[in-house]
Amino acid sequence: MRLNNLTKLFIAVGVSELAGILGSVFTISAIPTWYETLTKPALNPPAWVFGPAWTTLYALMGIALFLVWKQHSNILQNVRMLWMWKMAIAVFFIQLFLNAIWSIIFFGLHGSTWLTINNLGWAFVDIVALWFAIVWTIVVFYKIFHSAAYLLVPYILWVSFAAYLNFSIWQANKTPDTVFCTQDAKLCSDGSYVGRTGPNCEFALCPKEDLIKVENVKANDTVSSPLTVKGQARGIWFFEASFPIVLTDWDGRIISEGYAMAKKDWMTEDFVPFEGVIEFKKPEYIGDFSRRGALILRKDNPSGLPEYDDAIEIPILFEN
Repeated sequence: MRLNNLTKLFIAVGVSELAGILGSVFTISAIPTWYETLTKPALNPPAWVFGPAWTTLYALMGIALFLVWKQHSNILQNVRMLWMWKMAIAVFFIQLFLNAIWSIIFFGLHGSTWLTINNLGWAFVDIVALWFAIVWTIVVFYKIFHSAAYLLVPYILWVSFAAYLNFSIWQANKTPDTVFCTQDAKLCSDGSYVGRTGPNCEFALCPKEDLIKVENVKANDTVSSPLTVKGQARGIWFFEASFPIVLTDWDGRIISEGYAMAKKDWMTEDFVPFEGVIEFKKPEYIGDFSRRGALILRKDNPSGLPEYDDAIEIPILFEN
């Protein structure tokens, strides 16, 4: 069945607009949500611009396709031009496919990773391929019907701008590649364990480690009198350049008390070295429990308010 030119025009424009409709399925829901959260370049246009711009460009694409399509009957006897015409139609649909999947990749795959490159990076790869496909389409369209090629000039200009936006948004919103940390653990001073985490696979902070670090007494160390305690604590841990240290037995009874003193200016939020010495007599209990105890470093709290209480407790063993 032979189609008249008006029917061909409707089909050509309709097929082109269909690519935009398929992409809009993924675009409409993402623009007011995920897309709004992205860091964008200064030249990024308002979101409402994209709809009218792409609708116009798809219409121009469709008209260009129609102008080439209707040349078919004029070149049937020219083998070289007929081959060029077939290539032009094929290249047009290649670029239309790349156009349609760009929206799917950029908007539809957000939040996922594929081969450790996020959707913004893959979308940029697609739009670069699209740019070259459009240039190829313009070249072959020009050889068949000059006006068809001219109609694609606004399209290549807009895609060039879109490629700039894609690249800029990708670079501004890069996320670290997925890192799989080893499963080893670190023994904390309170007897608990923490694993590796974060992009650099560093050990997580032990409880209270963000405020105080004890350097020479570790969990389940054997201690004897006199016991020297060294470490670093943030200034908030101190009051009047010192804070209390306590030794208890396995049942929580206090064996000895003392103070750790700041070794430098303690009126700071940074870590300040401290040192304290505590003398004690080993508990005289029968059995293994007689060796168990705890070293407790308390944050000095002159206010007496419970919300300001803090301490780090290190399980220790008394020397036989």
